[in-house]
Amino acid sequence: MPKDQIRQSLKALHEELASVDHLDAELNDLLRAVDSDIHSLLEEPTPSSDQTSQLMLRLEALGADFAARHPTTERLFQELIAMLGRLGI
Repeated sequence: MPKDQIRQSLKALHEELASVDHLDAELNDLLRAVDSDIHSLLEEPTPSSDQTSQLMLRLEALGADFAARHPTTERLFQELIAMLGRLGI
């Protein structure tokens, strides 16, 4: 059930972000793109290594931005990255 856990983590991250006072448009757009990419990969029976490595690079860069701008939400984001890693993404 790791894919279900990832979906639950994405939902928790969205709920946490909904409570953030200010989420700038650029970060919000990046989050939507990454969210879409994650959902697309979860639907793939076997995602390519190129797809997964590109997503992980984007997630790591976004994670650093989260840590600087939204430290309370960053924990959820790091948990999501860890789960994706355990899934092999």
